[in-house]
Order: sequence, then C-alpha cells, then structure tokens
Amino acid sequence: MLEGKCPKCGRCFMGWALLTPRHQTCPRCGMGLEITDGGRKILTGYSPFSAERYLINLPRDVAASGDKKKEDRGGKSGD
Repeated sequence: MLEGKCPKCGRCFMGWALLTPRHQTCPRCGMGLEITDGGRKILTGYSPFSAERYLINLPRDVAASGDKKKEDRGGKSGD
C-alpha cells in the first residue's frame, strides 16, 4: 500500500490514489507529499508551491497574440 507524508505539516495519507498527481499534494498546506511503498521512497508529489519557476525570454520582434489581425478566408459561412 502506498503511503504519503507531508514534509511540512506531517499529515499522513494512504492508498493507491497517491499515484495520481491530483492526490499528491497536501490539502492542508499545499506541499508535495513524500510517497513511499513499503518504506522505499518512490517520488515526491508535485505541488505548485514547490515547482521550479521557468522564465521564457521572447524575441522582441514577436507580436503579442492580441496584435494579430484576423485573416479573411474569402469564403461565406453557410454555403
């Protein structure tokens, strides 16, 4: 049986639902759970609070999505 323990507040959870990302976050504090199977650590659950931060630098000549004009396809709807 899988066991999950929160590294921040210490709450414990058990069950196969810990295999899904939806159940790998502590509902009290939001940290990713440390998930074990028979005492052997399998993974640390995903948490948006502990996720790495990614920054993407766009080239200056790229237009924002709202700046693009809609293209006329030349066809009539319903024909």
